[in-house]
Amino acid sequence: MEYTPSLISWNLTKKCNLRCPHCYMEAGRPAARELTTDECLALLDEMKALGTEMLILTGGEPLLRKDIFALAQRASNLGMWVVMGTNGVLITDKVAQKMIECGVKGVGISIDSIDPQKHNSFRGGPNSWEYSVRALEICRANGLEVLVQTTIMEENYDEIPALIDFAREKGAWSFNLYFLVQTGRGRQMTDLSATQTEAMLSHLADVQDDYRPMLVRSKCAPQFKQIAYAKGRGGLESGGCMAGTQYCRITPEGDVTPCPYMTVVAGNVLDQSFTAIWQTSPVLQQLRDTGQLKGRCGTCEFNELCGGCRCRAYAATGDYLQEDPACTYQPTDQPLEIVEFVWTDEARARLERIPIAFIREKTRKGVEAYAQRQAVHRITPEVMTGALSGMERPKAFGKMSSFVKASSQRETTPERLV
Repeated sequence: MEYTPSLISWNLTKKCNLRCPHCYMEAGRPAARELTTDECLALLDEMKALGTEMLILTGGEPLLRKDIFALAQRASNLGMWVVMGTNGVLITDKVAQKMIECGVKGVGISIDSIDPQKHNSFRGGPNSWEYSVRALEICRANGLEVLVQTTIMEENYDEIPALIDFAREKGAWSFNLYFLVQTGRGRQMTDLSATQTEAMLSHLADVQDDYRPMLVRSKCAPQFKQIAYAKGRGGLESGGCMAGTQYCRITPEGDVTPCPYMTVVAGNVLDQSFTAIWQTSPVLQQLRDTGQLKGRCGTCEFNELCGGCRCRAYAATGDYLQEDPACTYQPTDQPLEIVEFVWTDEARARLERIPIAFIREKTRKGVEAYAQRQAVHRITPEVMTGALSGMERPKAFGKMSSFVKASSQRETTPERLV
């Protein structure tokens, strides 16, 4: 099987203007030797040749790199969907317009509390909440889609429903809830219990449809798929651990790791080509073989759909093939039934309108998993609507770019399938 680094998270610098206690990068000062502009541009060409479709430019704080817009422009010119992950402090109207000119499709902004003082204390900046919210509003006013990124911890566990409400009120395209992995400065923080994690994932599965058109998604908790499947809920196109299979991270120093939250190094682009690392690294080869997974993940009937969080397994045990300690599910030793699905022409056409291949494939698998749970073997546009959460966009969202427009809706009400 051929594996493609369809999605890459690129930590361009360790330099940051905030000091977040959960930062996996331990960001603050720049690294002693960060990749140069020319080295980055060469890497972008290599990514394109390998088939990379989506690129997350982040840090530290990526806006502190003087060449950030040149890199975003090159990636966009190569046909990649570029998303920028930032704390938002440096975003102004001028910066937002520059992002648009460079082809940036969306901006991920971190907001960890609806209480400004609590957020500021947590993020290490006296006015960081005000700046982040201002950035959200500036991006939306300029037509940039915004992803609100929240890391869930003991400190803000009870605030999550209010934070989702806040994100929707501000017009966010997506609310992404990240489940803390104890790595970097996050080693000093208390992780949620497996019971707390399951309860929150169950809540997210239940409320997805309530927040349409905004997407509500979990990150670093692939067992969301098993929970949504058990509940017969949609959203099965999201989640699932892609570390080392369709996804990797590049550090400011050029290390390639399977995921931003995993410190295991597959290789360094200053020592060998990114292509050679992606195609031959023993670390990545192991992660691509679900038969090597251990414990409950190794015997679980959902290991192809979910796979468990490899980073959390590594943080907890030192072995990235071990079971995910945040998952409570007990495998049944009964494999999921293999079902042949028939897609109607309308549903197939709707799927094919998604321009990013790896998202299109995740969507197909998610729709089929939902249909299987519903004992439906014929996939129609109506089945897709039930399977996918955060789809229909009302007129208020009409000016936002869209992957897909449903044949049953007017052009003024676009929908998004991811």
